[in-house]
Order: sequence, then structure tokens, then C-alpha cells
Amino acid sequence: MRLFKVDSNKSLCLVKEKEISKEKVMQEITERNLQLVFGLDFVCTEFTVDNFRLDTLAFDPESKSFVIIEYKKTENRSVIDQGYAYLGKMLDRKADFVLQYNLVNNKNLQIGDIDWAQSRVYFVSTAFNSYQLGSLIFNDLPISLWEIKFYSENHMSYRRIDYGRSGTSIKKLSPIDTKLGKVTNEIVVYTEEDHLKKANEDIASLYETLRDEIVAKWKLSVEPKKLYIAFKRNTNIVDIEIQRSKIKITINMPKGQLIDNLGLAEDVSGKGKWGNGDYQIVVRDDTRISYILSLIEQSVKLHS
Repeated sequence: MRLFKVDSNKSLCLVKEKEISKEKVMQEITERNLQLVFGLDFVCTEFTVDNFRLDTLAFDPESKSFVIIEYKKTENRSVIDQGYAYLGKMLDRKADFVLQYNLVNNKNLQIGDIDWAQSRVYFVSTAFNSYQLGSLIFNDLPISLWEIKFYSENHMSYRRIDYGRSGTSIKKLSPIDTKLGKVTNEIVVYTEEDHLKKANEDIASLYETLRDEIVAKWKLSVEPKKLYIAFKRNTNIVDIEIQRSKIKITINMPKGQLIDNLGLAEDVSGKGKWGNGDYQIVVRDDTRISYILSLIEQSVKLHS
């Protein structure tokens, strides 16, 4: 990718990539901007448990789970080995993680309040080697790779790397009596296929049409969660819950801000729901897809 800046004469100036000498710079910038970059709450830096020191401990308020973030320069160490070692230690020492969260936030969460099955590890680096990228062939890894780039004029970028997942499950390679097996048995990574199993053929096709339109139009990332599929930029734009004969679309707009001339969206601000936002649409066919996309676009603009 080549990044340019447009000057006052509409000429392009190349924004040059810069080298970063210290991992600590990546860490400090990321920790100060966790909510903006990842939608996570900062817990602490350099969290130590037994002989493990975790670069950043964060909390995902959406899934009510912990996220461990590790920063690295290019090296040959396997992200699977390191990531699963961290997750294994977390599952062994749950009380330590909850205690640290409560101390920082002056809360009284209990171990049972955390969804440990959705614990995750993020690796942040300026580059990953082919050995590390190759680990992403598994479709159920609780690990994400994020490439960070620094440019002149204080520009920088974060990019989540998706590297040709094959549909293979890592559980096939991790016997239950091993440390890896114990982690894979407790940690759950949800996929679109998991949600589509609930739907009949027409609803599955309808979801695929919606997904393709949303991704193509706004380049949103698709992140299957436990109860819905999130379409995100810096935050959730729209969440889709798939049921057998219908789809529930939750638009992340505050009450009173969605302009809906057809009255298609219901105000669910005072009702129980899974997705983020105060407006929900129940869809059973594709007759109003274009109009629904126009409603979703309001959320895109609000959160841009």
C-alpha cells in the first residue's frame, strides 16, 4: 500500500513509511488509544502472573472478556505457542485477572461475570513473517494479528490481517490431555457458519446478500460474536442476529437520531436485545434491502 497526502493544488505527496526502533512506542500509543483502535478498555500494563509478563491487559466490554495484547518485532517465535501459553495461564489463574480488573476499576466483578470462552490474544507488530502468518489457516484461533505502520507527519495505521483461512480446526491437532487441548476446549471462536446453522435456506441466502452489500459498500470488518455477527469499523456499525425464519438487524444509533421515513425500525431502547444500538429491524425477505442499507449508512456516518 502506498499512502499519499493531497496538497492545496490537488497534487499527491508520498507519505513515507518510518522505521520504529522500540516496541515500547507501539505499546504506549496503543494503550493510550485502546478504545479508539480496538474498542477495548485498558486494565494495566506489564501485568505479571507467575513467570508470565503480559504487555497489555485489556477488557472487551462487548463480550465481557479479557484481551491480552503482545507487541513484537519480527521474530520466529510461533504466535500459536505464545498465545495459547498466555490463554492457558489466564484460565489457570482467573482470580488474579478479575482482582486486577477490580482494583483498577473499583468494581466487584466475580469470576462468573466474565465470559472466559471469549478470551483473546492480539499480537501487534510492524511485520509478521510467513511462519507466523501461516498459523492463521485455522478458522477457530482466539488469536488476531494486527499490523501497525508508522509514517511521516505523525501518521500511522492498524490493519487486522486475514490470511487465507482454510476452515481447518486447531482442535483436531490438540488432544484434550495437553495444555493446548485444555485451552481449545474452553475457548470458543464463533464463525458465520455457526450462526447460519440456525437459518433456513432463504434466510441464509438473505444474510449473505446483506453481508456482501455491507462489506462492499463500507469495507466493514465482519466479527462473529456469541449471540450476533458484528459489522465494525472503530466500533459496531450494525449487528445481525440470525434466526431460523428471520434476521434481526440492530443499528447502532441512539434513540431519536435515526431518520426512518418508512417507520421500518423499531425503537428498542427500553427492551432487551443482543446487538448495539437503539433501533432494530426484523427482515424476512429482500424487498427493502436498499432502504435498510440507507438506514445503516446513517450509523456509518455517525461513527466515522
